[in-house]
Amino acid sequence: MSNFWLSLKSIGGGRIPYVSESVPDSVDKILDIGCSYGWTLGSLVGKSNELWGIDMDRDALLQARQSYPNIKFIHQTAASLPFENNMFNVVILSEVIEHVGDENKQLVIDEAWRVLKDGGLFIFTAPYDGLFAWVDHLDFKRRFPAIYRTYMRIANFTPSTPVEVGHKHLSLDEINQLFANRFRIEDVRFCGLFMPFINWILAVGDRLELLPRPIGNSLNRLQDWESGVPYPRLLAFNIRIKAYKHAVAIKNEANQLQNFQA
Repeated sequence: MSNFWLSLKSIGGGRIPYVSESVPDSVDKILDIGCSYGWTLGSLVGKSNELWGIDMDRDALLQARQSYPNIKFIHQTAASLPFENNMFNVVILSEVIEHVGDENKQLVIDEAWRVLKDGGLFIFTAPYDGLFAWVDHLDFKRRFPAIYRTYMRIANFTPSTPVEVGHKHLSLDEINQLFANRFRIEDVRFCGLFMPFINWILAVGDRLELLPRPIGNSLNRLQDWESGVPYPRLLAFNIRIKAYKHAVAIKNEANQLQNFQA
């Protein structure tokens, strides 16, 4: 592969490579909250003595256990983790917080902080409330509930999360409030400007069977790569954060995220 293509490839990247590259080698214990099929933990095999994943999707966990028999998977809500304080060196919360509902977001962050060791690494990714957040096809049901309920009746379709939860994007103010100055922010990436537009093409194309499989596969790879391309904060569709746990909240510390630009 030419240097040009290698450079182009390195500009972006999906969230699983991002997590894998963020985790140092020889880590004792890692927890992935909302692990789904276990793909993120699978990318970390060999980096840790113990890999743990929790999720509420029983079918996804069944497949995860079959694919990764040496990883420990638990059917468990993220708002109440069955682990001791300060147990994990790394806690991952990637594309999960938008699915738990507003009433549970603080509980999930609190639990992630509780089970993470002092000074441990917290990896957080989520949809970001940039200029094009309203284009997110997964959030259509929350923004336009009447239209979506009509679609549900016609298509005989029920989404995996309630209409009211949707796929709500987080603002910097909301993330700062959730973190409550209990993490030292190491790195923030604002990325994925074209994600919603590619996702709409894929969603409609799949539903109407308009996209030949090779084109669909190519668009999926493009979307995965573009999701990690950095953009100015206003234009970003996704946010990726690496942070380290403070043992206690740092009082009177300024909102750290406001200081980061793309």
